[in-house]
Amino acid sequence: MKVQLLVRTYNQMIGLARYTESLCNALSQADVDYSLVEPAHPLALRSAHSALRPLGLDLQTFFSTYPLTAHTNSADLTHLTAQQMATLLWFKPKLGPTLVTVHDIVPFLVRQDQEQSTFRHPMDHWFDRLAMAGLKRASTIISVSHFTKQTLIDTLAIPNERVHVVYEGVDHTIFNHRQVPKTFYDRYQLDDQGHYVLYVGSENPRKNLPRLLSAFAKLREAIPQTKLIKIGSIEYLPQAEDLHRQVREMGLSESVIFVEHVPDEDLAQFYNLADLFVFPSLLEGFGLPVLEAMACGTPVVTSNCSSLPEVAGEAALLVDPYDVGAIEKAMFQVLCDPNLAAELRERGLKRAKEFTWENTARETVKIYERVLGGDLDRES
Repeated sequence: MKVQLLVRTYNQMIGLARYTESLCNALSQADVDYSLVEPAHPLALRSAHSALRPLGLDLQTFFSTYPLTAHTNSADLTHLTAQQMATLLWFKPKLGPTLVTVHDIVPFLVRQDQEQSTFRHPMDHWFDRLAMAGLKRASTIISVSHFTKQTLIDTLAIPNERVHVVYEGVDHTIFNHRQVPKTFYDRYQLDDQGHYVLYVGSENPRKNLPRLLSAFAKLREAIPQTKLIKIGSIEYLPQAEDLHRQVREMGLSESVIFVEHVPDEDLAQFYNLADLFVFPSLLEGFGLPVLEAMACGTPVVTSNCSSLPEVAGEAALLVDPYDVGAIEKAMFQVLCDPNLAAELRERGLKRAKEFTWENTARETVKIYERVLGGDLDRES
């Protein structure tokens, strides 16, 4: 069995990049014969990119996300590692047996919501719709959660038997419980005696950061010494600017620390130094940062909706993400109740052990074999 994985270079899309890299590492360890291919850029596209780049239009990045073609080889199976890549199934209909991993279809779900949509141009709408329609042309689909599977069934009318759930994993060699050295605090100019609440991710509207900031402002009235750390490169400039403006208007400039993208080893240290990880997202296809925090022994507060209860199980405090008071109350409980924090830590460590990239690869290979053998299960 020879498999080709269609991938792209993600500069800031941490979750998708981690999925691809971790899956490849696990496939290598499982001795799966695979190759990596990337979207191709024909001469006409490269010329148009050069002409339009001074105007702020990056066509090569766009058509790496929504590929028109790719330098494919003679593999038995093609695995598209992200849902947007399903546009390729329109432009290369004779690609052969094809599997697509769907992490989420949130942009499509919120496309009509002016507050939540991240589409910047009509082309975003058109090509994302094309990708969603392309999913129906795949031989089968891997969904990273049962929640995402149900959205595919309900929203795109994809048959239940064509969608198979395979959870993402955690690299436990990196994300684990440890003592954070003082040199790390010094490097990031942090107080090793401080109290920190951590958030990891972008400022995408669905991440719900304005409500998190409002809840944090209330929390500081009761626990003034607490600081909030946000880790993640800027992906959505207008929302990032609004977030910084909100911080200034709330008088939180000295209490909210913004850190750009960091290496995984440093990210694991941040999880470990945090007293609490909070992730009040409105919509998630999986929610990998929740598991990474748990693997590091960090108590977690997260949302009671979308895929997050499925991922967190009983190892986190679940809150209504629309209720600022509920978010603040949960954070206060964890920070002020050592017994609760210890219980969440132990539950989280146990929960995270259930998710490994080795499991992800093993289940993925089973689906490869079923696609090629024509023996897909009716249920997943």
